[in-house]
Amino acid sequence: MKLFVCLFLFLSPTLNFDFKKNILSYSIVISKADLIVDGTISNVSKDRYEFTISQFIKGKSDSKINVTIWKEWMCDGRVSDLKKGQKLLLFLEKTSKSVYYPINESTGELFLEKDNSPSPSMYRLERFPNGTVIKKGIKMFLETYQAYGNLNDRFLQNVYFQSNKSIFEIYKMKEDNKFFKYLVDNEMQYYTVK
Repeated sequence: MKLFVCLFLFLSPTLNFDFKKNILSYSIVISKADLIVDGTISNVSKDRYEFTISQFIKGKSDSKINVTIWKEWMCDGRVSDLKKGQKLLLFLEKTSKSVYYPINESTGELFLEKDNSPSPSMYRLERFPNGTVIKKGIKMFLETYQAYGNLNDRFLQNVYFQSNKSIFEIYKMKEDNKFFKYLVDNEMQYYTVK
């Protein structure tokens, strides 16, 4: 028994229980998404929920889609329970004919409050007053930048963006929208922009 305790105490510093989620930047999530939509949950089942779309930001689909419920884990928990009537802004990848999956789990599933503001626990988005600013910023980003390279690569080492606007146009757009400014100033600095 003493040997077991000594062995455990000796080896315990080498065990790493510190897990971290691989967080994708919203510039990558936006570029990677097949569908970015705003709407409400109309029905929740065991492994998916039916989502009624009120606004298409990127892509097109039926007005009602099925979204797979991702499994929560220690480092990536859901902001709130999924319930009928909950308003969400979703960044989705298509997995089959009419089934979608949120990109990077919680990153692709943004809970919106009744006043259209992001849920207070959305740590990266708490500085933005409402979903309208975020949605407009996403549209501006999509009009300005195109991502190239393998967006499914874990380290995104060969990803770069190409802009179709001048520096002056981008500067003006950053003044018009805080979320677009956040994407360009805080997230694009890690990627090559041509």
